[in-house]
Amino acid sequence: MNNITSESIKVKKMKGIRTNKNYLYFKWINLLFVIPMFLIVSDCPLSLTSFWLTFIVALAYNTILTVLLSLKRLRRVKKLINLMYYLDVFLICVFSLFLGGIDSDIYILLIFTVAYFGVNKDVAAIVNISIFTIALYSFTIIVAQIDAIEQINFIKLTLRDLYILLTSYGVSMVVLQVKKYDEMHKREFKLARTDKLTGLANRHCLEQKLEEEALYSEYSKMPLNVLMFDLDNFKKFNDTYGHVWGDKLLSIFGEIIMQSIRKTDIPVRYGGEEFMILIRDLDLEVAKSIGDRIRRQLENQRLLTGEGKEKVKITVSCGIAQFPRHSDDIKKVVDYADQALYYAKEIGKNIVVSYDEIGKLREAVQIDIDSYMRN
Repeated sequence: MNNITSESIKVKKMKGIRTNKNYLYFKWINLLFVIPMFLIVSDCPLSLTSFWLTFIVALAYNTILTVLLSLKRLRRVKKLINLMYYLDVFLICVFSLFLGGIDSDIYILLIFTVAYFGVNKDVAAIVNISIFTIALYSFTIIVAQIDAIEQINFIKLTLRDLYILLTSYGVSMVVLQVKKYDEMHKREFKLARTDKLTGLANRHCLEQKLEEEALYSEYSKMPLNVLMFDLDNFKKFNDTYGHVWGDKLLSIFGEIIMQSIRKTDIPVRYGGEEFMILIRDLDLEVAKSIGDRIRRQLENQRLLTGEGKEKVKITVSCGIAQFPRHSDDIKKVVDYADQALYYAKEIGKNIVVSYDEIGKLREAVQIDIDSYMRN
């Protein structure tokens, strides 16, 4: 299940990277086309020195930022991304200072900037940038007409501040709804791939994970071990003590598995009393020792059951096969692990058997039988 979480985080990061890329396009379009158009439609002269000096500064800023965000290691620097939006608000306010102040409609770019910022942020962050934007824009308008402050249309300024505030409120509502939907979707996604009784991945999840882990094994040139477990005499246990205690046993074994493996390993309830673990990057002997440790822990459990709290010894058998050692077809590897499990049951249960041991064990058993017959 940790792989599912990792995938979720990966998808979230990729969405964030795409959003930042789109905002970069938005910044360049604004700088090269939209902001010059505001100059053309304003009453300001096209040769306005202060405007073009700010334009050159913004051009250099955009270029540096584009280069920095193209570096993979800097895509994860959230502080740089947040600062980018605040600097954009500052630059737009400076441009408004030269393009007619309150009479310029350039404030619309502030609304777009706040909206873009809020897409991947929480409500608190949206409130912060909104307060900053309103305060800075209002300050800019007042500075632009400081010599004739009595002529400032404060009603118009208040309305524009209100538009920014309403934008932040609308974006906040959207963010809250999206987060609510995402959380619900994640819960449904997890439930669809999780066994309710044990909390392990279910067989539906396994089908996807098998292919992913096999591809990882091929890419990394490291082995993938498939461990198949089956609780010994489970039907008899169920018939004797009832399904409630049977479910309790399954839950206990699931906990034992979770406590015995790494975060990168994938534990699965394969069906009924059968369990599976996918263990990557370890030699067969090490994987076998993990299977044996799980077997011993269950054997030592001594489940208290029945009305008299009877201590019952429960055992489990395990079969192991490895990809690509036993086959380069992952489905065949699962089948070979199942064959090893079947053989472990056949020779007496409560044992861990790897697929390549089947022939050796059969030969040893045959020797014992022949020796017994001779005597």
